[in-house]
Amino acid sequence: MSRSHRLREACAEPMGRALGMRFAEEVRTGVIGDQAYADYLAIEASFVETAARLHGLAVWDAPGRRAMERNARAVHALMTDQAAYFDAARAAWPVPARQDAARRAAVLSEFALASAREGGYPAVVTVLFAAESLYSTWCSRARREGRVPAGPVADWVAMHADEAFRAGVDALAREVDGLPAGIPDDRLARWFAGMLEAEIAFHDAVYA
Repeated sequence: MSRSHRLREACAEPMGRALGMRFAEEVRTGVIGDQAYADYLAIEASFVETAARLHGLAVWDAPGRRAMERNARAVHALMTDQAAYFDAARAAWPVPARQDAARRAAVLSEFALASAREGGYPAVVTVLFAAESLYSTWCSRARREGRVPAGPVADWVAMHADEAFRAGVDALAREVDGLPAGIPDDRLARWFAGMLEAEIAFHDAVYA
């Protein structure tokens, strides 16, 4: 069994709770409210900047050229394609985000950046693997069921359920598999599960 697979198995309980979080369920079932999604657009745009910083650190610390290239492409996608999505979605959305939305959801960036400072490249790879595994799974499920509201919500779900995003998750899994054996599995599980807990709090913040 690969290390990434063991990590997913060890963190199956928090992953299950994250997949069932209110925000993911309301998007999946097509009942997400205008104000909740407006706040989400604000908080997720803020975290995209954090994700770009994490991938940038991964470029610096990457063990080889392939990992450097993958993380550099991720930074580019976050700061171009995803940034363009948020600009367009917020302009088209019927209500603005509440002013304190990003502050209420700071927990995700705080956890991810603290982990990166603690563990460097291994921590970055692990927290991103947790976040992107979560998104790939719930967005793929939501897209299959076909009840996601058309427009910006459906566009966001599609972006995280397409082949390119799944390939990125697979690449992160390979990077986790290649981490030094001297890094204990329980440390990876702490970063992975901690990121999932932060994701739950982050998404719950849209309802505060």
